[in-house]
Amino acid sequence: MKKRFLTLLLLVLGSSGIFAQQQDYTTSNIPTFTDAELLNRIRSVRNKVIPPRFDRIVKSYINTYTVKKRDKTERMLGQMDVYFPLFEHYLKQKNLPVDLKYLPVVESALNPRAVSRSGAVGLWQFMPPTGREYGLKINSLVDERKDPTKSTEAALKYLGRLYKKYGDWSLVLAAYNGGPGRVNRAIKRGRSKNFWRIRRYLPAETRAYVPAFIAATYIINFHHHHLLDPIPSDVDMRYTETTKIYQRISFQTISEITGTRMDLLEDLNPSYKQRFLPTNSKGNYLRLPAHRMASLMNYLGRPDASRNRLGAQSIN
Repeated sequence: MKKRFLTLLLLVLGSSGIFAQQQDYTTSNIPTFTDAELLNRIRSVRNKVIPPRFDRIVKSYINTYTVKKRDKTERMLGQMDVYFPLFEHYLKQKNLPVDLKYLPVVESALNPRAVSRSGAVGLWQFMPPTGREYGLKINSLVDERKDPTKSTEAALKYLGRLYKKYGDWSLVLAAYNGGPGRVNRAIKRGRSKNFWRIRRYLPAETRAYVPAFIAATYIINFHHHHLLDPIPSDVDMRYTETTKIYQRISFQTISEITGTRMDLLEDLNPSYKQRFLPTNSKGNYLRLPAHRMASLMNYLGRPDASRNRLGAQSIN
């Protein structure tokens, strides 16, 4: 059974792209800790989404992060400064628990281009029908599931709706992963709204999903104990400004106006498939390094929209 869940974990991490390749490690210099030590750390985190819990599935996830996939974990940790300020901004705006920021760690390993085998895409891993239901455009020009801002807004709408339905974040996470229908059937069969009591009636991946969230919370908060060093992202990925653009404009033009590298434009704006922002009466988000935005605003010659400053924050 343990092997089964470990295989599942590797599939979940592998879908992100960041965790796509296996690498062997010598474990001689990797710190080891007792179950009691791991449990004490998990209990020390004041998580408003999932109460602390430690079992063999949580342990398997932690082991994969800290032993089997160390280099991939360090790359993922380096993305915290890029995406956590964005998540925190909108979570606070929507009055949702800030601890939900750990969910994209489970879903995509903080990779906005992540694509699962089932066709889920982006930081929050939306399937096409759900993405469209929550207002995300998916066509030949854009896939807003890859847009960090729009996908975050859509995910929080979905999570808020699920919480109104269940009133319990464990069930919300299970429904986010497996769908409300499966959770509803499990509640009916188990005659309970306690996730841990009904989990045996859920699909294997969904049974492991809440433990995966606990492990993600653990690794973000305690990676330093395992001598994991986040690989820093480009500073221009961390200090950014976002604006709405309503007119068609190409990446090439933006690059020439602002002096922003093309590869950086693509990394900051992964939802645009053809290297340009199409005309959109509701506006398309454009994210630029903070020190480059003024050049674009001066070029446009009009207040396109109020800018939303999203600077890096210290994450311990």
